[in-house]
Amino acid sequence: AKSTEANQVPGSAAGVSLGVDTVREFRVLTNSYSAEYGRAAGGVIIAVTRSGTNQFHGSAFEFLRNSKLDARNFFDRGAPPPFKRNQFGFTLGGPIKKDQTFFFGSYEGFRQRLGVTGIATVPDAVAHQGIMSQGGVVGAPLVNVGVAPGVQPWLSLYPLPNGPNFGNGTAQYIWTAPQPTDENYFTTRVDHTFSGKHSLFARYTFDDSHRTVPRQLPFDKDVL
Repeated sequence: AKSTEANQVPGSAAGVSLGVDTVREFRVLTNSYSAEYGRAAGGVIIAVTRSGTNQFHGSAFEFLRNSKLDARNFFDRGAPPPFKRNQFGFTLGGPIKKDQTFFFGSYEGFRQRLGVTGIATVPDAVAHQGIMSQGGVVGAPLVNVGVAPGVQPWLSLYPLPNGPNFGNGTAQYIWTAPQPTDENYFTTRVDHTFSGKHSLFARYTFDDSHRTVPRQLPFDKDVL
């Protein structure tokens, strides 16, 4: 079976940080941190989210990337494997009560369908018949050791190789399998102004991502 990874940290299983349209400003601190930032190794990034105003404002976007302009990976056989990425979202902000209470919200979705090339070492064609090099040594004479009846069903699970033969009863099998990744990012913020000196805001952020990773050795249904 395939394995599924889930991640709810800012980096996400997709390896990206979404919600750029929610950022109003940011600062990067690299040294001389004040006590409010605690211990930090390397740097501190401070991001301030956007808030609503007395006017309604919004935006919508979508980015598309696919394999049409991608280069072939060194291990890919033939054309680049299938790849399609959609990144889309919207923002909306405005007043709840003019000059006093405002809202802002955004959503960003990430959908990626990536074909990845895998390489595995499998028994070669003659090993499936119980024929191997003597002692498993490269270049040694081939001997027929046979295949035990109880082992045959398990040996048949290994696909026949399509890559270089190592000469010791094993060879490479190279295949392309799908690796889908989905992520949903949502944030909302409400600001309330009590006076020229006092204000309060509340923010909720949700970021959920999932990536299905192909197994190390595929069955036929896993191969594109």
